[in-house]
Amino acid sequence: MEEKDLWMGKSFFFGFPSFTKYRITNQRLIIEKGVFTKIISEIELFRVRDIQVKRNLVERIFGFGDITVLSTDHMNSVILLKNIKKSVEVKDIIRNAVMEQRNSQRLEIDDIHQ
Repeated sequence: MEEKDLWMGKSFFFGFPSFTKYRITNQRLIIEKGVFTKIISEIELFRVRDIQVKRNLVERIFGFGDITVLSTDHMNSVILLKNIKKSVEVKDIIRNAVMEQRNSQRLEIDDIHQ
């Protein structure tokens, strides 16, 4: 299956620059942090266990929030996407991609067993 970008964004800091970039593909969640030293973390979507969105009153007014992704990956068991614009929509993008990836993985496993 070809990897396709579903969403790309940065943390929202009221006009201040953010040095953290987020990318969701149909296979992975990728986080790139840093200016001088780059740290790139990624998680395969089939490893995602749960997704949570936290938005206080101010965040709801301005349309952003934090997304917490829990996974079975030992290196990245808790991933926090901070200050994400349209956080509920982005959470739904992750959820749909996770379901799609899981269904795809099941099909591949079933094909091997036949």
